[in-house]
Amino acid sequence: MSRSALWRQEGAKNLREKEAEDLFHMAVEEGRNNPMKGLLPLWGPDDSFHFNPMLLQKIIKSSYFQKCCRDITDWNTLVDEVYYQAKHLEPLAVGGEPSNAFCLLLRLLTLRCSEKQMRLLLDHVDSPYIRGIGFLYLRFAGEPKTIWKWIDPYLYDDEPITVTATVNKNKTQRNRQQQNETTIGDFVRRLFSSERDYYGTMLPRIPIQVERELQVKLLFAERIQDRVKKHISNRKTMDYFQTLGSRVMALYGDDENPIQWYEAVVDRVVTRNEETSRQLETPKFTVTFTEYGNTETVSLGEMEMRGVALDSVKKDLPVSRGSGNHQSSQQKTAQPRDRGHDRAGPSDYDRRGYTNSDSSDRRYYERGDNESRRGYAASRCDDTNSRSATALPSDDDLYEEVRRRERANVTARGNQPVTRRPNKRTVQGSSINPHPPPARAPTYQERTPSHSTPAPASLDSSSNSAPKKRSAEEIAAVQDKKRKLMAKYG
Repeated sequence: MSRSALWRQEGAKNLREKEAEDLFHMAVEEGRNNPMKGLLPLWGPDDSFHFNPMLLQKIIKSSYFQKCCRDITDWNTLVDEVYYQAKHLEPLAVGGEPSNAFCLLLRLLTLRCSEKQMRLLLDHVDSPYIRGIGFLYLRFAGEPKTIWKWIDPYLYDDEPITVTATVNKNKTQRNRQQQNETTIGDFVRRLFSSERDYYGTMLPRIPIQVERELQVKLLFAERIQDRVKKHISNRKTMDYFQTLGSRVMALYGDDENPIQWYEAVVDRVVTRNEETSRQLETPKFTVTFTEYGNTETVSLGEMEMRGVALDSVKKDLPVSRGSGNHQSSQQKTAQPRDRGHDRAGPSDYDRRGYTNSDSSDRRYYERGDNESRRGYAASRCDDTNSRSATALPSDDDLYEEVRRRERANVTARGNQPVTRRPNKRTVQGSSINPHPPPARAPTYQERTPSHSTPAPASLDSSSNSAPKKRSAEEIAAVQDKKRKLMAKYG
């Protein structure tokens, strides 16, 4: 190829890169000037969104992202594109190019997202990847202090999703999908854990105090779920809970009272969604707390048999008590919310078995309304050490459990043997060591040149370095050669 052709090729490449950068900056400015009300505030820079610089440049230069910037100009169109194009949630595809999911995630970040649109993303029924894009949006640019209220109801969502892009050619397509499948709940817990490595790219660091509170709440939700599994596996316990009038221990807490175990009586077993009449995966229970007389609906994980050792849970949690499945028997029925962009039906809460009280409207009521709604006496706030309440450990104890798990994970990773690539010269049956020990680094004395006076050489070494004496025949041959050269060339 000629030099001029190389120059033209280089110039065309630079022009394409400049056009890609200009297109991205225009998209960023478009998001900054978005006049929509109720936009979620972005945490961090609004032009890089905490993306790894190399990953960001790859996405900006990709032809698919440039197509998205030109063709996708609103939220609805982007959701449709995710539905048809996103097949996994890794940053890079198998060939090393930016994945469609992360190209669409960056485009969504430049368009911005309102609170209503975020709820629709997280609850969408058409594709789990639409929901996954919403959780990634919150992880990269969501306000850390508001993360918990978004992810709380989805920590144990069992909808299947394929996150990894790795495939094994030796297995069938169906087996590959089953091997890489996980659930939305597992994906959310992994995404918001203390582990920041996400398939080769680093997630943004959450402020240490917020991360501590988040990890403790995740531990609380884990124990709630463990208790659910324990109860389901014990048929006698389930029969006892489903018998009306059974005396049990149930969790209760609000803004003024830390979450504690209280004695309660089962009044009603809720096995179907009252709004849609769909069967619930796990039953809920309407109980009356015997000492104070208030009635609440609690989940299976928030109940325990009397006389059983009660494990630790978190103090001073929000009113949702970490599970997002509570409602008062006196709460007013919430209006069905408009999904706005729904292909399958009026509400995906029907499919997941949530009641109307689980919607976002319930999570934002005022404290005063909460107090009047529950109807408990003011003396209750001062009587947390009553005879029926079981005191709980402090947050520090739970955080120590989180730290212990983190140390165990680090130790487990450190004990794994480091695999080395075999030497190309290694052949079967050869005695050559395929993993030779690394070369020793030179010491300071070996790296530093010596300026001291060298020791005098011995007599033997000086005699060996002296030139050898020539014989008379060799001298005569040299002189004869010189005479011939002088005669020929003067």
